[in-house]
Amino acid sequence: MQPTAIFLIGAASSGKSTIGKLIATEYHFAYLDKDIICNKFTGLLLESKGYSPHERDGNTFYSDTIMPLEYQTLLDLANDNLQLGRSVVLDAPFLGYFSNKDYIRELKEKYDWHHVRPLVLQVDVDFDTLKERMKARGLERDEWKFAHWDAFVEGIRARRCLWEDIEIRHFDNSPAEVDKNRLHNTLSFKKTTTSL
Repeated sequence: MQPTAIFLIGAASSGKSTIGKLIATEYHFAYLDKDIICNKFTGLLLESKGYSPHERDGNTFYSDTIMPLEYQTLLDLANDNLQLGRSVVLDAPFLGYFSNKDYIRELKEKYDWHHVRPLVLQVDVDFDTLKERMKARGLERDEWKFAHWDAFVEGIRARRCLWEDIEIRHFDNSPAEVDKNRLHNTLSFKKTTTSL
């Protein structure tokens, strides 16, 4: 089967990790979470410049210098798997790249992904649920979001994924329990294991 790169996008606390791990388990895809891959290094880099290790939102050193390195690392790891014929789930917001219509075309050219099927799965959630989930996870890096909630929400609404040359599918993850059948229907992949 043609290897697939699922770009799993959505707001922080939308449930991307839960959805991504479920997809990876059910379809035997590699699961690559940018935070797990990069957070320790990111924190040290921020501290080396005098910032809190959690200071990302509104930090230009993070957005201009560290974030591109995080995504480069994530995509290099994804490419290694894809070149071996293994499909991947990329769990990262990608918000900073939404406005680049040619982003996927550029990745295909850079990594020679002529044999790879890229797919966006956008995990959506209503904002009340999003806030409750964010409070429940209790991460320091979310403090800026709570302090500037209206601006945070407006930023999410304003950033639409404008990528071309890729199919974009949506999955509403607002309910407390993931509807596995609905997720399976959204993806419509063939499986060799039990159904979602």
